[in-house]
Amino acid sequence: EPTGGNPPSQKKFKTGDYLFKEGDHPNSMFIIQAGTVSVQKLKGPVQIELAKIYHGEVIGELSFFDRKRRSASALAITDVEVLELSFESLDKIYNSVPQYLKTIMTCVADRLRKADDMIRTLKQTGEEKEPNWKRKRDGDKDPKGEAA
Repeated sequence: EPTGGNPPSQKKFKTGDYLFKEGDHPNSMFIIQAGTVSVQKLKGPVQIELAKIYHGEVIGELSFFDRKRRSASALAITDVEVLELSFESLDKIYNSVPQYLKTIMTCVADRLRKADDMIRTLKQTGEEKEPNWKRKRDGDKDPKGEAA
């Protein structure tokens, strides 16, 4: 490989296997080539599904930038085939990227992580039912023009 890194590796996971678990130290990201992965977060004794990742999508990419422990688990809910990209290999490529592009990519990754955290919080607290801006307040008019 011209970059000097390890080539991406093909991996297969059976239904019920974890690609990674919440709390794991990250060392790679995955491109889903076949199958479906459920992204899940533990809340008490229960796993809450945050998202489903499908063919052609990437999982674990934000950890490349911040190297924080996995904030959720990735569970194969069908047989899954992935292309695994090691962070060690990606680091060799990333080191040749100009600093201004690194800054842009890091900022985008940070914003996505914060948005993911906000979505996760909303799902866990159940506040996704109705946004605050849609709730009626005293003095608001209902559709018939009468005070609420």
